[in-house]
Amino acid sequence: MKLKQKILLISIIPLLLSACIIGFNISQLATLKSSTEEIVNSLVKVEELNSSAKSLQKSLSVYALNISESNKNDIEEDLKLMKTIYEELAPSLETSEQQAYAEKISQKYQDISTKATKAIDENNQAEIKKQSFRTKGVLNDVIELKRNITTQYQTMQLDLQNKINSIMIISIILVAVLLISGISVVVIILNRIIGRISNLTRNAEEIANGNLAIQLEKATGKDEVASLQNSFTNMTNNLRELLLHVNDSSNQVAASAEQLMASADETMRGAESISASIQEVSNGAVKQSIMSKESAHSAKESQSAVEEIANNAIEAEKLSVSTSEKTIQGSQFVKETVLQMNRINESVVETDSALVTLNNQTKMIVQVLSQITEIAEQTNLLSLNAAIEAARAGEAGKGFAVVAQEVRKLADQTKNLVSNINQIASQIEDDTEKTVKSINDVKERVNNGLKITSNTEMTFNEILLAVEQVKTQVSNISIVSSKIEKEVYNVVNQAQEMTNLSAITSDNSSNVAATSDEQLASMEEITSASIALANLAEDLQKRLAKFTL
Repeated sequence: MKLKQKILLISIIPLLLSACIIGFNISQLATLKSSTEEIVNSLVKVEELNSSAKSLQKSLSVYALNISESNKNDIEEDLKLMKTIYEELAPSLETSEQQAYAEKISQKYQDISTKATKAIDENNQAEIKKQSFRTKGVLNDVIELKRNITTQYQTMQLDLQNKINSIMIISIILVAVLLISGISVVVIILNRIIGRISNLTRNAEEIANGNLAIQLEKATGKDEVASLQNSFTNMTNNLRELLLHVNDSSNQVAASAEQLMASADETMRGAESISASIQEVSNGAVKQSIMSKESAHSAKESQSAVEEIANNAIEAEKLSVSTSEKTIQGSQFVKETVLQMNRINESVVETDSALVTLNNQTKMIVQVLSQITEIAEQTNLLSLNAAIEAARAGEAGKGFAVVAQEVRKLADQTKNLVSNINQIASQIEDDTEKTVKSINDVKERVNNGLKITSNTEMTFNEILLAVEQVKTQVSNISIVSSKIEKEVYNVVNQAQEMTNLSAITSDNSSNVAATSDEQLASMEEITSASIALANLAEDLQKRLAKFTL
C-alpha cells in the first residue's frame, strides 16, 4: 500500500466513525423531537378546546339574558370553533383513557349543540341558561383530559432525559474508543515509516562522508519509503561504479595531457609562420577586390545613364507619335469647324434677309392698321350723326337709332382692337430691328471666326510638319541609344565578372587568413586546455582519494 493511501486511510477511518456517531445521535434526537412535538401539539389543542368551551358558556349566558342576533352569531361561531378544535385534537390522542375523555366531551358537545340550537330557534331563555350550566361538565372533562396529557408529557420528559443521558454516555464511550484506536494505529504506522527513514538518513551521512563501501539492502514494501530506499541503494551502487571508472580515466587523462602539451607547442610555432604568409596574400586580394568593385560601380553608373537615355528616347518617340496623332485630329477638327462656321454664316445671312422682309411687312401692317383706325373713327362719327338724325325723326327713327348705337359699339371695339394690334406690331417692329442688329453682330463675329479658323488650320499644318521631323529625329536617337545600351551592358557584365572573381579571391584569402588565425588561436587554446586538463586530472585524483571504494 502506498504511503499516501496509508495516510488517507488513517485520516478517513476516524472521520467515517465520527460521522456514524453523529448520524446516530441525530436520528435519536429527531425521534425524540417528533414525539415531543406531538404531545406539545395535543396540549395546545386541549388548551384551545378549554378556551372555546369557556367562550361557549359565556355566549350562552349572555344570550339567556339578552336575546339578539349578534349573541346568536357568537353562539354559532363558538360551536363551530369547538367542533373544529375537537376534530383536530381527537386523532392525536394516544392512550385509551384520553380517548374515553374525548368521547365524553364529544357526546356532551353534541347534546348541548342540539338543544342550544333548538332553544335559540324557539327563543327559550330558560333552556339556553340550562345549557350554559351544562357546559361546565364539558369544561371538567377538558380539564381532566388536560391533566392526563400533562401527566403523559411529564412522563415523556423523564424518558427523554434518560434517553439523552444514554446517548451522551454511548457517544463518550465511542469517542474514547475512536481516539485510542486512532492514536494507536497512527503511532504504529509512524514508527514503521520513521524507522526506515532514520536508516536511510544514517546511510546518506556515511556516503556524504565518502564511505561508499557500505552494503545496502533492498526494501520489500511497496510504499514510497520502500521505493526511496531501493532508489537510494541503486544510486549508491551506480555512484560507486562511476567513481571507479572516473579514477581510471583520470589517470589516463593525466598521461595524455602531458603528451598533448608537447605536440601543441610544436604545432603552434608552425602555424605562426603560415599565418604571416597568408596574411600578406589576403591584403593584396583585398586591394584588388576594392579596385574591381570601383570599376564595376562606374560601369553600372554608365549603364544606368544609357538606360535612362534610351528610356527617355522611347518615351519621346511615343510622345511624338501621340503628338502627331493629336495634331492630325486637331487639323481635322479645324476643318470641320471651318465647314460649320460657313454653314452658320449662310444661316445668318438667310436669317438677316428674312428679318428685313419681316420688318418691312411689319411696317406695312402698321400702315394698314392706321388706315383701319381712321375708318373706325369715321364710322364712329357716322354712327353719332345717325343717332342724332334718328333722335330728330322721333318715333320713326328709334330702330335706326339702335342700329346706329350698335355700329358705334363695333367701331369702338374695332378701334380698341386696332390699337392693341398696333401696339403689338410696334413691339414686333422694335424687336425685329434689335434682332437685325444682333444678326449683323453675329455676321461680323462669324466672319472673324472664319478668319481665325483659317489661320488655325494653317498653324496646325505647320505643327504637323514640325512634329513629323521631330518624330524622325527621336526615332534615330532611340536606335543609337539601343546600340549604346547593348555595348555598355556587355562592359558591365565583364566588369561584374571581374569583380566577382576578385571578391571570391579576396574572400578565399580572407578565409584562409582567418582560418590560419583561428588555427593559431585554437593551438593556443589547446595548449591552455592541455595545461588546464593536466591540472584538473591532478585535482580529480586528489578528490577521488577521499572516497573509500
